[in-house]
Amino acid sequence: MPNYRVYGFIVASDLPLPVLPRAEAGEPDVTIAAGPVPGTEGLRTQFRNWEAEPDRFIATFHETGRFLVSGGNRITYHRFDHADDSQVVSILLGTCMAALLMQRRILPLHSCSVRTDQGAVLVMGVSGAGKSTTLGGLMALGLPMMADDVTGIVFGESGQPMAIPAFPATRLWQDSLEKLGHGTAGLPRVRTDLAKFYRAVDGFHPEAEPIRAIVYLKATNASEPRFHPIELAQRTECVSRFVHRKNFLDGMHLRRWGFDSAVAIVRKVPLFELARPSGWVEPVDLAKTILAGIAASEDMVRATA
Repeated sequence: MPNYRVYGFIVASDLPLPVLPRAEAGEPDVTIAAGPVPGTEGLRTQFRNWEAEPDRFIATFHETGRFLVSGGNRITYHRFDHADDSQVVSILLGTCMAALLMQRRILPLHSCSVRTDQGAVLVMGVSGAGKSTTLGGLMALGLPMMADDVTGIVFGESGQPMAIPAFPATRLWQDSLEKLGHGTAGLPRVRTDLAKFYRAVDGFHPEAEPIRAIVYLKATNASEPRFHPIELAQRTECVSRFVHRKNFLDGMHLRRWGFDSAVAIVRKVPLFELARPSGWVEPVDLAKTILAGIAASEDMVRATA
């Protein structure tokens, strides 16, 4: 099986993972392979289409297959008839990857991220808030991407939160691609039944970076962008809200770890809110607002130190 690199570890997969960069041969950290997956094991937590307990997660997608994530080092999938590779891969790199990251104690934050000279900047927000277009603006300013949708977070020896890069491609809906001035010709679909596409990026930073700042992007009816620090009392709740697939934490008995991680992040990392106007704003202008706001806050901290 070929090896791939994602979120700082090596994955061996019997199914091609076309958007992940190839890695050197050797013993993988994680294996993805077809195999038997039970419809249910009666695990301690059961919710809609999934069930879980510590280090074990099973999900069923009725048109695609059943998936088992176990021990932080293996994903087993059972493909249903008529499901194609793209449908299986989208779940492997989405739902299954979120559960795997949690089992490996990597916090998956629903955010895009880029590298600046002073560290990683993360932009989080609900679907439709404009993360993809903002990421396009940041990259247009020459900042290499680290993740397009979910950034992994771990902690260094000194407790510094570190951003872990995902893979060198964006996943964009057709209208977002068009707004960023790109076509869809020749781009592989994330799923054959969706108008969402992978687009490889030239500028990708593959190494972990200390987190410089986190920005909460919020769509509003304002006429102009508004950028300001988030109140200290609201920061932990804000980060916790954007843990990707956060209900999996309860299922795998990781709620305390998730909360402690959010607290540790806000103790070390400044958080800001960018209220985005309802009308169209050029992505580069949003990106400049973010970078200027972060720099101004850092200057103020240095001036009062």
